[in-house]
Amino acid sequence: MKRAVLALALGLAITTVFARELPPQRSVTPVQAATLPTGYVFDNPQLLAQQLLWGIVHGVRLLGITCQARGYSGAAEAYADWMDRQKNRLQAAERDLARHYFGRDTAAPEDISAALLLKPALDISPELLAAACNSLPEALQKERYDLEKFYADRRAAIEHGDPEFPGAVWLEPENNESKPPADVPVEAEKENE
Repeated sequence: MKRAVLALALGLAITTVFARELPPQRSVTPVQAATLPTGYVFDNPQLLAQQLLWGIVHGVRLLGITCQARGYSGAAEAYADWMDRQKNRLQAAERDLARHYFGRDTAAPEDISAALLLKPALDISPELLAAACNSLPEALQKERYDLEKFYADRRAAIEHGDPEFPGAVWLEPENNESKPPADVPVEAEKENE
């Protein structure tokens, strides 16, 4: 019982950190939002891998938060543990996608998901939700949810001539490099500083 309470508290703390608000001085205005990129980038395999990875993160995050809110302690504990295990890859994906979509190193998960045109909430029956929450602990132990492996597998496929991306080159961004999207007018960036 003590472990479940600790996991729930940890899950809430991680969710709070992961779902933090954007800094007000850097938030996106409606005018800027119209010029920011959305959707997937098929001509950049590294970024596409991060986008596909974010789809996994988004689904797990929505289910984990929903299960937690409905009192499924086993799912809440599994979600908190998974978030902790995946922290480094989550941070790298957030950084790369925030740079691409918003021209900065961080963005709220909801904003990244919206830029990818992902659904903002789960829309499933209570019965399906119960089944999903009850199976979440076991599911998150599977290789499919190992984000480092997912990323490494995509990278290896590109480097070995993935037929889905003929001639593609994997370009890993530098950690300290942050550039605004090419479509964001320079004046709009200056207004936010």
